[in-house]
Amino acid sequence: MPRVVIVGGGVSGLATANCLDGVDLIVLEAAASAGGNVRTEHIDGRIIDKGPNGWLNTAPAMDRMLSRLGLSDVVVQANDKAHTRWIYADGKMHPAPLTPSAFFSTSLLPWWAKLRVLIEPFLPRGPEGVDESVAQFVARRLGQKFVDRMVGPMVAGIHAARPEDLSLASAFPKMAEMEAQYRSLFLAMLAKKRGGAPAGQLQTLPQGAGQLTDTMATRLGDRLQCDTAVEGLSQTKDGWRVHTAGGDFDAEAVVLACPAPVQAKLMRGLDAGVAEALDEIPYAPVTVVVSAWPSGTFDQAPSGFGVLAARGERVGVLGTLFTSETYPNQSKSGEILLRTMVGGAVHPAATKLDHQTLLGRVYDAHGLFFGKRRAEPTMVRAYHHPAGIPQYTVGHQSRVGAVCAAADRFGGLFFAGNHLGGIGVKDCVTTGEQVAANVRAWLELTAATEDGP
Repeated sequence: MPRVVIVGGGVSGLATANCLDGVDLIVLEAAASAGGNVRTEHIDGRIIDKGPNGWLNTAPAMDRMLSRLGLSDVVVQANDKAHTRWIYADGKMHPAPLTPSAFFSTSLLPWWAKLRVLIEPFLPRGPEGVDESVAQFVARRLGQKFVDRMVGPMVAGIHAARPEDLSLASAFPKMAEMEAQYRSLFLAMLAKKRGGAPAGQLQTLPQGAGQLTDTMATRLGDRLQCDTAVEGLSQTKDGWRVHTAGGDFDAEAVVLACPAPVQAKLMRGLDAGVAEALDEIPYAPVTVVVSAWPSGTFDQAPSGFGVLAARGERVGVLGTLFTSETYPNQSKSGEILLRTMVGGAVHPAATKLDHQTLLGRVYDAHGLFFGKRRAEPTMVRAYHHPAGIPQYTVGHQSRVGAVCAAADRFGGLFFAGNHLGGIGVKDCVTTGEQVAANVRAWLELTAATEDGP
């Protein structure tokens, strides 16, 4: 029997398995292929990411995984043109002010909102022991206008969420730590000698983000079994039994790297409390519309990384990324390649629009961003993710705490997934590496116990 069964072949499960070299294991994936939402399609010379389009190069675990897979030397860095990020407000696109000089000169914020931001260093810390929402925290420290024009678009672009819903400590723990340690966000940035620009650089692989999951899956070989849905989980005298329609798998350790609803179903008969905590983690539906256009189609050619919509703007989409600018190798010559995100917790009903209405909404948004359109798209694809991004809503820390407590109570049972320790690809790889280390420690402990003194 395998010593370890990993339930779920998304990034978290694949990363865990790839970090367990030398351990007899099997990965069970319900879908026909592994990778979760991190998949890439190749269409007539274009590289089309169906979900995430890369990761920030800020996680050492990601570097170690790329090295393990033999991919370190082929990593593709985002083009320097991608440094400019735009926010659509008041009927036009504004460069996001990511430096002090840009902040003072931007027309994105009125003068009185800038003055409100400038008093931030003089404000006291917030109340202790309160799980504040992102909106509450930012409004308290920087003002409501900053929430609407800066943080709201960012939260929608990263989490497809509303800042009123997200827990600051769970979604942006570094911001909470900055206030706790330095009292002021500005004082923290001065101490760290860094401005407000996003840390790290976006990167991907020559064949798109899906090359990462494809390579991890290929490396596992027959240790990865797809089309195998897990239907139940039970504890045995010697460890764990994983139940599937095709038979049971006994193992010393089990890693649940499947989505929260599946983890909840498997835990229901073992621990009703942790099942309930997992059930309380919502997911936002997201649709990614990828469109290709001849160069010169729009009055204003897309330039930079992408554009997000400020709160209160009737745009109908979360934003659009300029793929042909960020990763020129992913588009055809003489073509503009755009990725538009629709829905999320901001506009969940938009993901259920019929295809033509959906495309009409996307094209209307392009008209607002780039002006008049002179040509038809040369390619369009819509990728629907009904459970696209887990939402770290207020109270998320207590839910994660319940899951961690269950892992402590049930020896040999481990949890992973982007609903627990970070939604990004690099976060899932980091979690996979950590879980793999914990699994090894458990196997060594149980082996020592069985061998005796």
